[in-house]
Amino acid sequence: MNTSFPALFPGMLLDSASRYAEDHVGQELQGDPVRDLGWTATIVPEEAGGVGGSLSDLASIVEGLATHGLQLPVIETCAVVPLLLQAAGAETATRWLEAVAEGSARIAPMTALSSTPDESTVLARHLDIGFELDGVVQGVDATLPATHYLVPAQLDGERALFLVDAERVGAPKTRYTTMEGRRGADFVLDRLALPEGACIARGAAARDAQARACDAALLLTAVDTVAALATLIRQTVTHLQERRQFGVSLSTFQVLRHRVADMYVKYLGAKGQVIHCLHDHDEQAADLRRTLRLTKVSLAESARACAESAIQMHGGMGVSEEVLATRIAQRLIASEFRYGDRLLHVAQLLAAPTAPASAGQPSLSHQSGSTR
Repeated sequence: MNTSFPALFPGMLLDSASRYAEDHVGQELQGDPVRDLGWTATIVPEEAGGVGGSLSDLASIVEGLATHGLQLPVIETCAVVPLLLQAAGAETATRWLEAVAEGSARIAPMTALSSTPDESTVLARHLDIGFELDGVVQGVDATLPATHYLVPAQLDGERALFLVDAERVGAPKTRYTTMEGRRGADFVLDRLALPEGACIARGAAARDAQARACDAALLLTAVDTVAALATLIRQTVTHLQERRQFGVSLSTFQVLRHRVADMYVKYLGAKGQVIHCLHDHDEQAADLRRTLRLTKVSLAESARACAESAIQMHGGMGVSEEVLATRIAQRLIASEFRYGDRLLHVAQLLAAPTAPASAGQPSLSHQSGSTR
């Protein structure tokens, strides 16, 4: 029962992230490893003090962490935040991107993990002096400490981005741990007063930045899913080879071999889809958002099927969180609901099959005036 899992994004970044994950998996999170390791500078432009890397470089880090089942908000902190900050004016964007790259500012997106970065439940009003925010944001990733939050909002019928000091926001209404081990939080913004400079972008600039952040988040989540699938299958094969029943290894049972083969075929299909998405992203394909949505739907179905199969083939061990395969299965099931579940993306595909949202277009949910 042999399977091959070559890395999607081999290189030094993958190796370093993989080693860190292997050394710290199962341990309580200490400090802020994402910023301490310099990963926040990965896609920040060189002129803003960053590395000037590509999304593929960040995908290497995501793959390395997912391979060992370590949960860190790399996508939110290292992709969504820099891409949203680029919506600001040149001087403002450079100043805050430099702070992100060097770690002096710990900025987190105040967006629900279950929705895309271009959706918002916050309403903004322009006052005589400054702004006022109202809304409830549920399911925000609060794994790492934050000094500032990037808050997407609706302002006078158009999109806007606000950079808000964490002390001004205050403590979240509730905190909890999600099924895959993230630290989540719900925030209530009740007539939160902000200075005039808190609005860093609005209109087309905010819309385009949110679209780019959404595309990156969907693509990197797909990378995470494929890397986790590879680990899940490896763990399942090892379990079947080591466990014995009726005096023989479980790996000799034909029905189990066929089931693993089915998981491996699903993995190969998912890997091919991610490579295709990355190519379209690099080429700035006009139908990129449609491709990402189709991939999201397909990977959600494949990941759930493989997670259920792995749990069943592990028997009683499959429901113990001490087993890596179980934690990976939880990760895969939870990933289905990251940045919109498959039902949402199916609905959006059906709503506009000939007019997909691209990097310069608003998401379909906002075109129709709906929010989640």
